[in-house]
Amino acid sequence: MKRLFVLSWIVVCTLMSHDSLVAGDVPAVTSAGGSSIPLAPPVPPSPSTAPGIRIWPDPHFTHWPVIAYGDETRNIAFALPVRQGGVTGTIGWQNQTPLPITLPKDAERISGLLPLSLIVGEQVAMAELGSTRFPLRIHIVDVHDAWPIVRLEHGFPVTSDGLPVVLLDHRRGTREERMWSFLEGSAARPTGRAVVIGDPMTAQGQSAWDGADVEQRITTDERYPHHAALLALGALLQSASGTAVTTLPRSIVWCPGNQALYGAAWSAEEERVLGAVRSRCERLGVLPRLILCLPPMPVEDHLQDVARQRLELLQRSASRLGWVVVDFGRAAGPANQANRLADQVFTRYPQGDALVRMRVALQAALAH
Repeated sequence: MKRLFVLSWIVVCTLMSHDSLVAGDVPAVTSAGGSSIPLAPPVPPSPSTAPGIRIWPDPHFTHWPVIAYGDETRNIAFALPVRQGGVTGTIGWQNQTPLPITLPKDAERISGLLPLSLIVGEQVAMAELGSTRFPLRIHIVDVHDAWPIVRLEHGFPVTSDGLPVVLLDHRRGTREERMWSFLEGSAARPTGRAVVIGDPMTAQGQSAWDGADVEQRITTDERYPHHAALLALGALLQSASGTAVTTLPRSIVWCPGNQALYGAAWSAEEERVLGAVRSRCERLGVLPRLILCLPPMPVEDHLQDVARQRLELLQRSASRLGWVVVDFGRAAGPANQANRLADQVFTRYPQGDALVRMRVALQAALAH
């Protein structure tokens, strides 16, 4: 007992004598018998005691039109970090008059709009803040050519290098409609397996795509699901024209679903996907059967008006652009019955017999 007490007293005295310890050092004490006893390593300082260095993002584009027409004026949104308030600078496209900028003193970031330069190729805008210059690049692509969309960043399509992508299309007129009619009679129909892209509209673990002989490619995004569809469609339509007949699907089905309504981000830009797909098929010289599945009406009352506006626009555009329309809403019936599970309990999409009728309608369109 006396020896243990002496050893404990030596440990205490040793700890009291270490006024400061270097991080990573493991001190030790020597027992009365001469053996070394290591102590626990000291606790490192709290990160809160270090000021740290803030990492500021560079100026960058945040929102842009994914499909633009050459005869319209569009803008692209940019964001500038405010590292130092009061700094003056400019932003603008190369070889054009830049816009003057003065950074505020009471904000961390400012946003603005820049007129979009709709010229095919890589376009560069320059943000100059104080003595520092930041290039902002964007890729304008002819919609007839292969789409270099590799992924979505914050819901918007970009290339493998992270450059924003804008597909440049044209408005359809009488002349274009006649050209499409000619293509219908001359272009070969691909022979690959049919593909369905978009929202499978699942309810109770079952979807509208169940039972269909198709390759399924689910594409979702909380705010811009049609951007996700473009990503999948661009990959699907990469085939060179010489092999497109055997590699492309005989039918392409797009099911937009209602996520754009639930995300409160729907706009008329969605219907431009229909024309973009058609333009790409024209360049490939093929004519798959293009099928649009109009989504059923949502059960929520506050979404009814915008849902009707959306369905009318999609129906009108699809008919004009040669898409076959499958009306899931008509097949399913009124939402308050098709989505009903119990009193005041509804699924997001039709279920039960209503869902079966939607499947039958899709399979009938695919049978041709």
